[in-house]
Amino acid sequence: MDEIAALLVRMKELEAHVYIYGPAAEDTIRQLEVAFGRQMPPSYRAFLARFGGFSILDSSYSGIIDDKIEQGRGWAWTDTRYAREWCQLPEHYLVVQPDEDGFKCLDFGRVGPDGEHPVIYHMPFRKTPFNELNPSYATWLTEDLKAMIAAWEEIP
Repeated sequence: MDEIAALLVRMKELEAHVYIYGPAAEDTIRQLEVAFGRQMPPSYRAFLARFGGFSILDSSYSGIIDDKIEQGRGWAWTDTRYAREWCQLPEHYLVVQPDEDGFKCLDFGRVGPDGEHPVIYHMPFRKTPFNELNPSYATWLTEDLKAMIAAWEEIP
């Protein structure tokens, strides 16, 4: 998570509208696991414990905010429940980033030898309902932030 923290520092230098919600307590992480019915993978658990969640402009990286597992947009459990109601999101997906076209989710239907679940992009109402993005949350988030920083650094 140190690399992600460093990337967020750089992101804040490039964009004032970066909000890190703060660490989630272990008890609250367990509440999310109970509500979802599955244990969080190691890298997402570390993300929640260190950052809770964050947003950049109008993009949310869903998690736990103010030590609550649900309330509004940006809370992983709220985003997941919304997606289940709106587009019949499969029960084994946990939303980690909603956007205007779909939902980036942890796919708890698959697990790697390291206990990580892949991040997929669920695109409701498409013939191909999902696209695998990365085998772990930490790797996906690191690559996503690096790409965003690279694009923003090119803007004069």
